[in-house]
Amino acid sequence: MRRRTIHGVGVFALLAPILPTASAAGPPITVVAAEFPPLTTNAGGQPGGVVLEVVAEACKRAGIALEFSFLPWQRAQLEAQGRNDVLIIPFTRTPGREAQYLWIAPVLEFHTVLVTLSRPPATIKEARTRVVGYVRGTSFKDEVERAGFPYVEETDDDVTNARKLKRGRIGAWITTDLMARGVYRQAGLDPAELKYGPTLGPVKVSWVAASHAFPKDVASRIAEAIDQMRADGSYQAIVKRYR
Repeated sequence: MRRRTIHGVGVFALLAPILPTASAAGPPITVVAAEFPPLTTNAGGQPGGVVLEVVAEACKRAGIALEFSFLPWQRAQLEAQGRNDVLIIPFTRTPGREAQYLWIAPVLEFHTVLVTLSRPPATIKEARTRVVGYVRGTSFKDEVERAGFPYVEETDDDVTNARKLKRGRIGAWITTDLMARGVYRQAGLDPAELKYGPTLGPVKVSWVAASHAFPKDVASRIAEAIDQMRADGSYQAIVKRYR
């Protein structure tokens, strides 16, 4: 487990421009995440990524100290479900998860896509002839089941999927339009060689979420701060750096 605590401007001053904030008070809230570049990253032990930056800036404005913990994705979800002082990012809101979590604020929209190195399939039907790979415990499972893919391999992280695609161990990689290039680059590979097939399902939204035991007043402060960021343009400035 890797942790990094951010109080007030602290380490986050390296991630985004310094903006006026309230003073952080009380024990830090733990933010659990996995590495899903460019949404959440932990390169060299330095937390970053577009979703992480938005949430960290919002909490800085709300006077909430944070501690980041990068974990295997399924373990991160168990941490969020079982504690009252944990946020989870980047977390897709799905029907299967709806009742299990407190959905604090939407952060980022994305599409689920099929990524290949050879000629991409033109249709979902054509893609069913390929072995597809995705990260265990993610919302991608819903798309796999909906599309009826018969040949599936799960992994614990997306870098492994990128390397499996390069080595020909899977024929298509299920990920997001925002993540594919960053993950492939993190795997030490050239994202210019990636080819994109059809999207799977409708536009999805990555949220910051927590258990139902998470303090509702703290959740409201985070949501209000993110709304404020959208209104003053700072949210858009963060997102633009990753597009």
